[in-house]
Amino acid sequence: MSTFWKKIRKDFPITKRCIYLDHASAGPMCRPAVEAYRKYSRVHQFEADLSWPQWLAKREAVRKKTAAFIGADPAEITFTTSTSHGMNLIAELLAGQGTVLTNESEFPSSTVPWIWRRAKLVFQKSHAGRIDLKELRKQLKPPVKTVVSSFVQYSSGFKQDLNALGALKGSRYFVVNATQGFGAFELDVEKSKIDFLCTNSYKWMMAGYGGGILYIRKKWLERFEPDGAGWRSMKNPDLMNNRLTDLRVDAARYEWGCPPFASIFAFGAAVEYFSQIGIQNISRRILELTDFLIRRLEEEGVEVISPKDSHERSGIVIFKTGQVQKVWRRLFDQGVYVLPRGEGIRVAPHFYNTLEEIDLFVEKLVRVQKKMKAGGVK
Repeated sequence: MSTFWKKIRKDFPITKRCIYLDHASAGPMCRPAVEAYRKYSRVHQFEADLSWPQWLAKREAVRKKTAAFIGADPAEITFTTSTSHGMNLIAELLAGQGTVLTNESEFPSSTVPWIWRRAKLVFQKSHAGRIDLKELRKQLKPPVKTVVSSFVQYSSGFKQDLNALGALKGSRYFVVNATQGFGAFELDVEKSKIDFLCTNSYKWMMAGYGGGILYIRKKWLERFEPDGAGWRSMKNPDLMNNRLTDLRVDAARYEWGCPPFASIFAFGAAVEYFSQIGIQNISRRILELTDFLIRRLEEEGVEVISPKDSHERSGIVIFKTGQVQKVWRRLFDQGVYVLPRGEGIRVAPHFYNTLEEIDLFVEKLVRVQKKMKAGGVK
């Protein structure tokens, strides 16, 4: 492990008490996010509302950094509380626009908001967790007006080629649930021709629960009016005019009330931290760890069911095992944090993890499996 990554690892004290490999569920808060959260809380404790103007200015600084992180304009970014919050805001705009093409592997946060609004959904079949673009192209018939896809599939680890999918979408709306790839792999909304994107703060970004972002391409901000609004949606909210609805023209119109400053500042600190490390460095490190994990699992005769093609790989690796729940529980009891998902157990390391941790995890897994086969574990 290089000196660089050893230094980074110090930002994650969770490493002192366990082997944490469950970032696809939730990541531990990174040190900069924790510090930003604490700083806001201390100021709020001693100054109450006196720092309101500074907090608003800082929110805009975070908006600018976040936009740069994904190749967007700051006016196209709004802060949300979760992926589901963002997807609901998207669905309220597009549910009535025509058929929605998605796939059967999506997490419910990608589909429930559309179903609730009675949109017509077409579900493309997946094959071993893969979403084939050639098959997707065949389903892009005239009734389809919106394509909804995750960047990375939670139950298989399949990483979609967003640039290729964006090139196929034509005049349709392209909606991305970026949750399982945001913070792990590079994203550029312009290059990928993404129209709408949502994600959260607590998984691969490791900024804690309660935050997220929604990206809306500027031309759709000009075309669609939101179904909801609040006093902070106004161009000049400080007028306090209870008879006026002069909405902002940018994505911040969806921030209806007082901002969740703590979550926004923690997310902004994580964005800055990840930008300093370099998203390409992060991606390479994650793939180095998952490469090693797959190799070690296969050496031990464990079947890996996640995609192995370098273009389809992500930070998620799923492998088969008998008695999934029992194996998971035994690993948990030994301080190894993974999760039952799909057809087996999901492992999701991040850049601060080590090859040694991966190796130790595989050793523990093999011992548990052998004991269970021998009847030593009930």
